[in-house]
This record gives sequence, C-alpha cells and structure tokens, in this order.
Amino acid sequence: MKSRAWKYILVVLAIFLLATSLVACNKKEIDTTVRQLELNYDMAYCGISLKDLSPLFDEQDFDPLATGFDFPKSYLLPVDYNNDGDIDDEDYASKFEVTIDFQVKKHIDHIYLFYKEEGHPITIQTGTAFKYENTIEYVSQGAGWNRVDIGKDTQYINFIFSNSPADPPYEILAYGYDLGEEIPTLEKVNHNRTLGYLVGINGQSKVGGNSSSDLACAGYFRDYTGWRAGYHVDNYPAVGSDFSSTTYVSRMDVIYKILKDSNTESVPCFEFYHDRSPAQLEGSDKMDPASYVMYAEFLYQYTLRYGNNPNNTVDLVKTVRGAKQINKNLIKWIELGNEPNGEDSKGYTPYQLAALTSASYDGHCGTMTSPTGSGVGIKNADPNIKVAISGLAGIQTRYIKTMCFWLKNNRPDGTIGMDAFNVHTYCRKIITYNGYSIEVGVSPEAADLAGQLSDLIEFRDTYYPEKEIWLTEFGWDTNQSYLTEGSAHAYGPYTGRQVQAMWLVRSYLILSSIGVDRAAMYMALDCGDEEKSVGKYGTSGVLTYNKEKKDSYFYIYTLKNTMNDMYFVERIDSGNEDVWIYKYENGNGKTCYALWCPTSDNVRVDGYQLNVGGASSVTLTEMAYGERSGISTSLTPNGGAVSVNVSECPILVFAE
Repeated sequence: MKSRAWKYILVVLAIFLLATSLVACNKKEIDTTVRQLELNYDMAYCGISLKDLSPLFDEQDFDPLATGFDFPKSYLLPVDYNNDGDIDDEDYASKFEVTIDFQVKKHIDHIYLFYKEEGHPITIQTGTAFKYENTIEYVSQGAGWNRVDIGKDTQYINFIFSNSPADPPYEILAYGYDLGEEIPTLEKVNHNRTLGYLVGINGQSKVGGNSSSDLACAGYFRDYTGWRAGYHVDNYPAVGSDFSSTTYVSRMDVIYKILKDSNTESVPCFEFYHDRSPAQLEGSDKMDPASYVMYAEFLYQYTLRYGNNPNNTVDLVKTVRGAKQINKNLIKWIELGNEPNGEDSKGYTPYQLAALTSASYDGHCGTMTSPTGSGVGIKNADPNIKVAISGLAGIQTRYIKTMCFWLKNNRPDGTIGMDAFNVHTYCRKIITYNGYSIEVGVSPEAADLAGQLSDLIEFRDTYYPEKEIWLTEFGWDTNQSYLTEGSAHAYGPYTGRQVQAMWLVRSYLILSSIGVDRAAMYMALDCGDEEKSVGKYGTSGVLTYNKEKKDSYFYIYTLKNTMNDMYFVERIDSGNEDVWIYKYENGNGKTCYALWCPTSDNVRVDGYQLNVGGASSVTLTEMAYGERSGISTSLTPNGGAVSVNVSECPILVFAE
C-alpha cells in the first residue's frame, strides 16, 4: 500500500511540474529594458479644443542625453479659448489638458520635456483616466531637456499646463517598457445595408403639408425639428413636457404615420442651437451629464410616445394637458441635434457633447433623476430605439474619437452611449473665374468622397465595428450663379439640375460601397427662388421653392423603388478606366449592376459589353425626369453579356 501511495504522489507531482512548465513556456517574456516608447498625435486627447497637438510629439527622434543644445523646430501655439479672434490675457490664464492613451498598460519609467527656459509649471498625472491617482507637480529647471521620473504602470499620462506661449513643453518623450498586454482586435461587422436603408434626404416635416408625398422619395427622412416646440423650458422644472399641442404633436403623429406607410422611415433630429435653445440648466457645468436633464427628459417623453416598449404605461407620461399616449411605434432612431460643434464661443467641445450624449442616451447609465419625476434618456423609455450623435460639421474623426474617449472612461458601464457616428461634408473645390477665386461643386469622385471618409470608417471598423456611420449632409445647389458656392454647374448636354441629380446618385452608390450605413442629401426643399437665390444651400433641394420637382427627386425615387432591398457586393473591374461597375444583390436571386463614367466632361462609352453570367432575364433601367422608377428596357444576353451605353449618369442593369 505504501508503494502504491508513493506512486500516486509521484504522478501528481509529475503532472504539477508539467503544468508549471507549460505555463512558463506560454507566458510571454517581459523585456524590462527601459527604452523610448512610441508617442504620436493619434494617442493624444484634448476635450476642450481640437487644436492640432502634433507639435508635442512630432520630433521623437531626439536623443536627450546627447551633448549640445538640440532645439525642436515646432511647438504648441496658444488656443483662442474665448473665440474673440485674439490671443489675450484671458486665454493665457486658461489651463490646457492633454491625455496620452497607450491603449494598454505600460511601465513608464520617466519622461523628457523640452523647455526653452526655466520656471514653467506642469502637472503630470497617471492612473485611471479622469480619476488619476498619482500626481507630480514639476517646474522646468532650465533650457533644454528636463527629465521627470514617473515609475508607474499606467495606460494614461495626463498633462496639465497653462495656455501661455511658453508654458507648454516643446516636445514630450516617454521611456519605459511594455508589460505584455496586447491591444484587443475586433472582428469587422458586415452591415449589408440596403439602398432603401441608406438613401435619405433632409428636411422639415412641414414640407408637403399633411400629404407628405414630397418626402417619400427616399428610404428615410431626416427631420429637423426643435425640441423646445413641445417643452416648457422657460418654467422648468415647475412645468414639464407638453405633447398635446396641435401645432406640434398632432402634426408629427400624422407625418410619421404617412411616411411609414410610404416605406420611408422618419428620423427626428432635435436641434439645440447653442444660445437660442439651451440644452443645459443655467450656470451648470456643460461637462456634467446631469446638466442636460431637461433635454434628456424631453427625449424620454418623446420616446414614450413614438417608440414601442410594451413595458411602458401611460402613467409614465408627464403632460400639462391633453390625452396621454404611448407606443405609437412610428420611429426607430433619434438624432441628437445638428452641427453643435460650431466655432463660435457657444459651440460644444468634444467632452461637452459627450456628456450631453450620455445624458440623452440613457440618463448617463440610469444615474440621473429628473426634478419633475419623469424618466430620463431615450433607452430608458425604449431600449430598442437607437441613437445617432449630432451631425457634426465636417468629417470630424478626431472629434468623434475624443467623444468616445470621454464616454468609455466616464460612463459607469464603460460603453460609448451611441449607436451611430454622424458627420457632414460637401464636395467642392476652388477655381479661378474672371480673375476671382471661387468655390464650385465637383463630383463625388473628383472630391474623393470615399477617401474623405476613410479615417472614420477605419476607426469604426477597428474599435466599434457594430456602430453605424451616417453622412447626414451632402449635396449641391442648382442655382447657376458663380456667386453660389458649391453649385452643380451645367456642362455638355446636362443642365445644372441633371448634374445635381446624377452626382447625388453617384454619391449614394459610392457611399454604399465603402461602409457608410446612411446618407441624407441636403435638402428636400429649396429655401429661395432658383433663379435669384445665391449663397450656399439656398437651392440644394430636390424640390424648388414652389415645390416643383427637380430631376434629383425622380432619380432618388428610382433608387428607392428599384434597389430598395439590394445591398452592395463588390466593385467589378470593367477593363476600362472610364467605366465603374458596382454589383448589388438582394439575397433572392436578383442582381443589379450600376454603371457610370466617373468623370464630369461628357465622357461616354457606347456599346460596353457587360457580363451578366448565366442570367436569362435582363432589364436596363435609366434615370429620367418624371419617372419614379426610371425607364426600363428588356435586354437580350448574347454569350453571357449585354450591350449598354454608359455615360456620366448612372444606369442600372438588373439580372435574374
């Protein structure tokens, strides 16, 4: 028995030693040699300004221990915080905060800061973002490289310094070593968005009256509406939300229902122009989600009415008068405003807009309470309603990245509290006309629309692949005056209206191919007379000021009616640089080939042989004024191909 017991002990010991050996083999060796760590602009965040921070990290090849006085060529300039056009004492007194995110923990042994002279203070913090546990107060000891010992394992380094001309360091170098952690990679999500889901227009729900037929040309309608129309903010919190107004809610009930019945999804965009429609309590901290309780409460009440949460009851509705109604099931998305990142002094910084977004999304993870007793936040009223951030002026990838940085480090659940990133852009270029430099509209290919969005798409695909990307403003005016910036000017056989129409269609097709989920042209209705109105956006509609339908109205309608259920598959090599071919499918055996010449000088390729494989039924659809589904012609394949004439106006070839 003793012999057998020893055998058991030896077996257990052998297994233990083997397991220990395997763990040791699999454990990543950590090299603790102190060396220079990578620092760059993409790792830096500043929530109070989008100023270019690259001068702090753009000369990383210095050797601070080398002899001699090596001076960085670039440095961070002060920021005009009060936006008065001048860098003054008020700006100099402001503090500037820059956070480095390594994405994983590293051991930071020390850093080097280059200063022009002594006596400049800086605060260096490490630990948890926005809740830093370790702080070092340092004052530059002289001109040249100043070493500051850190000795901490941290993912973040936060720097705070004044905004005066000399106080920021000229360059920052970091030294330490990796701790073996790896940045997680996420699998790319194939959203397979249909053209019906992607193709949208901007406008106001009053356009077209209660018939709303003028708004049904696209798959979705982005509806600009003021949130104050149904909310007594002047008396808040003594008076809550009022959704019984005939001029507001009754119209929305009708419009949303008509559009839904027309297979057009309504997406309300609740504007809060900085000073005219305050979204925060007077005197409150705009970086505190709780300061946006009015706006977040309104969104909760609006979602109660137009969402569809079976767990809701009418006693959740806080109205001043009128019948309480819930669960009308008329919206699926809400957008949190339009272009709040203005350059005036009241424009929202990334951290401020992040706080507003978190409050609006779910009451900052349910931590907010309303003084009126109402619920707060969209998701708390209906978790199935999705939320797009405010459409940002410009393709602001850094702005969105900075918002996400604040949200993931300040929201209690670590999520970013949004379902779609949302930006705007217009395709233009500067030309010389009669000796003057003027801005004119150009095609989406000439403006490299796909390239403009590539950084944002890469950011989404890398870090938040489940989120959508929206481009909720793009387009061209049809006024032909060169005093109008961004017009689609007539050329060759095409009128200005036709150029606008075919550039819009080409944009939708390009956007569908690169991973954009939704795109809304600007906008439904012209603001002025097409012959007289000059200036940006006055004549960018699909309808004239008198509601005459332009070519673009019918071209967009044709996309909706013929490709509503089709999604992008691939770009096909045409063998001819003047012909682009995009392939779409609907999953039920139907294929569409979209063909066009990506130029703007009347290029044509007649008799192009399009390979349609073994299709037995082929139909050509051409865009045409007055036709909501285009003009269709049957084609007979010959040797697996059909002959088509390709121009700068896209054609659609359907094969089954």
